[in-house]
Amino acid sequence: MNPISDIQALYGSVRGTWAKSQADLIAHVVLALVVFWICRATIPQAPISSIDPKQLAENDWFKLAKDTGLIYLSFIVPIVLITAYATLLRAGGRLMVFTVMVLFPRSLRRNQSRLLTPYAAELVALTVIPRDFSLTDLQLKTSELALKYQTQGNKQWEPFQRTLNDLTKNAQIYLGDFLLFLVGWIALFNFLPRASWVHANVACFWPVLLVLSALAWFAWFRVSNAIAYANKLLPLYVSMMIRVDPDMKAIMEKPEEERKRVTSRIEDLLREEQQRTESRPSLLGYISFELGLRGIASKHSDWSGYRVFPFPSLYVEGSRFEGNIGRHAQYDREWLTSYMAYLYYRLYERLRSLARSVLVLVRYIVTGAS
Repeated sequence: MNPISDIQALYGSVRGTWAKSQADLIAHVVLALVVFWICRATIPQAPISSIDPKQLAENDWFKLAKDTGLIYLSFIVPIVLITAYATLLRAGGRLMVFTVMVLFPRSLRRNQSRLLTPYAAELVALTVIPRDFSLTDLQLKTSELALKYQTQGNKQWEPFQRTLNDLTKNAQIYLGDFLLFLVGWIALFNFLPRASWVHANVACFWPVLLVLSALAWFAWFRVSNAIAYANKLLPLYVSMMIRVDPDMKAIMEKPEEERKRVTSRIEDLLREEQQRTESRPSLLGYISFELGLRGIASKHSDWSGYRVFPFPSLYVEGSRFEGNIGRHAQYDREWLTSYMAYLYYRLYERLRSLARSVLVLVRYIVTGAS
């Protein structure tokens, strides 16, 4: 056998194992840092008595295990225990994630069709029988077709799976691990209150509980946003699959009038959904307005007002000076004042744009999706 190919195979195996267990290992490291470094819990002392190697070698049971070869199985026991623990951890984590998704589904108050376009939903809508279909009908049909293409094992479906992996990263694994750690931490102090280590670290119960809850919430925030974006990208991928599906040839040959009617219906539904979403009160919208990142349309003028601080009147004057082209060439005594207001307006807009870019970057880092 070629030694180079053996080394490459071994490296690939190690790399694959690390990729699968990386998130779990990092979660355990974070748990140790939270418990023993941040919250200052004492390190448990394992009572290990001194072992005399000579006495152990002369033990009859040790000789029997050595002669029968059972002693070599002792090296496999740690591997078996670690494998069993990892399997239970991953299964328990998935169960916890599923439970949280069922108990705390993503809010439907948000515009779930914000990224949906008539182009992405047109072919899906053509497969829906009712002429007065709704967005719910489109979502149900999209899920039905997605399940069909996924079970068929089409290679064209692999890019969508990679996109999902890029969106979620390892957030769902972190969420499951932190939830299990949280449940285990609560169970430890409730079912073993008389244990010496538990009794000595009662003061660490609430700090660790709060930190683990924050970590679990952060992971859930990333998972929920990834799920939302995956649902919004699903119609686009299903539409791509319909275009290459020979069984959907009749859909591609629909008359132009039918396709225009469907497109118009989708545009009306999306417009109504957008209006319905914007008509709801939003605390985030209020905060954005107070920070000067969102404006409100004034009914009494053609200017869209922002929460400007400081010097709001100067900002308004600069905005109006920029839009009044005929005023630019009137070099009277008020021109210089208006120009200074215009400079303030431009500076404020650049700072606002910078703040928006920073918020988009922070949102991408936090949620994993732009």
